[in-house]
Amino acid sequence: MNRAPDRSAAVLLRGFQKVCALLERENDLLKTGKLQDVVNMLPAKQKEMEALEGVLAGPDAAPASPDRTSALLTPETEAAARHFGALVRTNRRLLRNAIDAQNYVLRLIVVEAAQMAGAGYGSSGQYATNTIPQGALTLRSDV
Repeated sequence: MNRAPDRSAAVLLRGFQKVCALLERENDLLKTGKLQDVVNMLPAKQKEMEALEGVLAGPDAAPASPDRTSALLTPETEAAARHFGALVRTNRRLLRNAIDAQNYVLRLIVVEAAQMAGAGYGSSGQYATNTIPQGALTLRSDV
């Protein structure tokens, strides 16, 4: 009767280890700005997260009983859960930073494109053209 909880705890521990390894790799990629590699590893991350959720939910997908929960809470699984929590917090912060950086770059591109347009309605509501030459060859639509 003791083998089933030991086996469940071992499966849970392996699940945490797999997800933590993926999160560590993703965090390293986020730190180095390799966003395409982060996107590419998303299916593997989702698969491992779903597997971990399945282990945590148990075979009947019902809320775990107190007996089952205490059997899963070994010192190793508790340490793995704490490590997992720390990695998730770091991952969330790094993802937020990457999203904020991309949003900032997009805003800069939009502002630069608006400034490069050179013609449009001015602050007074009158149609105005940019009189500053933009380069050696400028195309104008009002000619």
